[in-house]
Amino acid sequence: MLEKQKHRTIRICSSPDDPDAIKSAVELLKDVRGVLDARIVSPDRLVVSYNVRRITLQVIEALLTEFGFKLQTNLFCRLMRGLCYYIEDNECSNPIHDQAECTRDAFITRYIRRPHGCRDHRPEYLRRYL
Repeated sequence: MLEKQKHRTIRICSSPDDPDAIKSAVELLKDVRGVLDARIVSPDRLVVSYNVRRITLQVIEALLTEFGFKLQTNLFCRLMRGLCYYIEDNECSNPIHDQAECTRDAFITRYIRRPHGCRDHRPEYLRRYL
């Protein structure tokens, strides 16, 4: 299986109930299958590295909210979150073909169909005997 690693920043609101919410979130994410690494970047941000073939950002953030962590909801965070969800959804729904293989196959198909000087226009029986 082709590995697709993603590194995303998640912003968590500080809570008066849990002053070490960011540390608790990192400890929670380190035990999740598919998450490769989680580390604290600042008092309200953590960076999570994960394999998108096993888990997505949407699932990670749903897990955090289910455990009571509050994610920041300003406009920038919501836009980036939606964009990441869309990109990962497309990556997971597409076949496992590499972009390079698809591009190469497209060029080969185009080359075969395109008329060019490298073809012998004689019939098959003349090519064998001459």
